[in-house]
Amino acid sequence: MSKRLWLPLNMLAWTLAIPLLSISLRYLDEQRILAMSESVVAMEVSALLLWAVFIYVKFVPAASGLSLRIGYFVAFSAMMTLLGAAGLWLSFLTIVAVYGL
Repeated sequence: MSKRLWLPLNMLAWTLAIPLLSISLRYLDEQRILAMSESVVAMEVSALLLWAVFIYVKFVPAASGLSLRIGYFVAFSAMMTLLGAAGLWLSFLTIVAVYGL
């Protein structure tokens, strides 16, 4: 597989992990295995944030100049923000489809 595909594939996996984590936590809360508390949600957000940092460090190409590196960071941050919003929307649709309103 080409190295150029690793960045978009990891970003897609990150986006799809949001509804998967959400539905998993909802299921565990419904089964009374793990209560959906602030700390559980904070751990989920922290894990997603650490994963995003890993994607940036590992797969965003290195740049020789500071301005280019800042441009890469801004573009990556904007794209991950959009993908995060898409992941939250998918999460909402998935929970509504599975559990109803």
